[in-house]
Amino acid sequence: MPQTESAPGPTAPIAEHVTTVRPALKADLPDGVSDEILEQVRGVPGVAAATGLLLSKLKVEVPQGETEVSVAGVRPDEFRPLAPELTAQARFVWEGLNRFESFIANEEYQIFGGNPIQSLAAEVPEGRRTLRIGGVASNGSPSFAGVLMSMDQAERLKLGKPTLLVVGIAEGANLGEITTNLEKAVPGARFESMLPPSGRTFFTGASAQKAIGSFSFTVNPDGTINQDRKWVSEHLATERMPIIGNVRCHKVMLPQLRAALEEIQSQGLAHLLKPEQAGRCYQPRFVEKDPVNHALSKHAWGLAIDLNVYDNPEGSTPKMDPRIVAIFEKWGFRWGGRWTKPDGMHFELAALLRG
Repeated sequence: MPQTESAPGPTAPIAEHVTTVRPALKADLPDGVSDEILEQVRGVPGVAAATGLLLSKLKVEVPQGETEVSVAGVRPDEFRPLAPELTAQARFVWEGLNRFESFIANEEYQIFGGNPIQSLAAEVPEGRRTLRIGGVASNGSPSFAGVLMSMDQAERLKLGKPTLLVVGIAEGANLGEITTNLEKAVPGARFESMLPPSGRTFFTGASAQKAIGSFSFTVNPDGTINQDRKWVSEHLATERMPIIGNVRCHKVMLPQLRAALEEIQSQGLAHLLKPEQAGRCYQPRFVEKDPVNHALSKHAWGLAIDLNVYDNPEGSTPKMDPRIVAIFEKWGFRWGGRWTKPDGMHFELAALLRG
């Protein structure tokens, strides 16, 4: 029987309201986001908030079977001002995180079955654990991960250390000037903008869940699955994309995939993607086609694509150009290269663009 994560001792009272600031810049720091680095970053004029995120993956049990979900570990008091407004002002989220409850991102909820979930059985490095679920809450636009938990809990589960530095800037501050000063304050760091494409906003919640849909399936001996044919016919489509050619993906992903690839092309970066190394988007299978030790792949939903696959095998140091990563993330994708066990080829849809 999975062991349930025990809550920590009493914590300080949670404020009713916080002033939020939009995350504007981020930087990957493989050696970790230390308290010293955070102090240096907060000392840069125009920086309104800063925190480090631990990003990892977990295999969890859901109504359809097992699937893999990305996880973000945060220090609640540091991350709350950088969270989406509705989440930031929902005091129950921050009280729950301090009690070692986890919160599912809106855009992941349909993949988890679309019904209320009180717990999730998860595989962690030391065995099976039961995560207590406190509710549904977005943790970014798009969300940084499918599940949000406290840093203390993530570290207790041995999921890694914080390596993503996220910075919010004061209203009216000069983004370019702050970026230059941050890169001086943190030598070797490369800061990227987190702001969405001009005139676009992301949406999650019920609208996103309805657009993704849900399916039933049976498992084949080779680790592939047989899906509900009605879901496949209604939700998948094949289109020809810039640079990489024909892909078959979920219909909601195709416009954002096209936009990202068109921007890569327009910026003269197409040579950084290798069409002969483009993996399929839709693949009805478990991760590594192994239903015993792995989870249902996001590819089974047509919501992920692998690029430069031979150059970026899972578990190796990613070789994906950071400019490619930045463009995909700007268009609502989550990059697997940031996970504790990196998957540098992997980009999965994390939020839908409105309009």
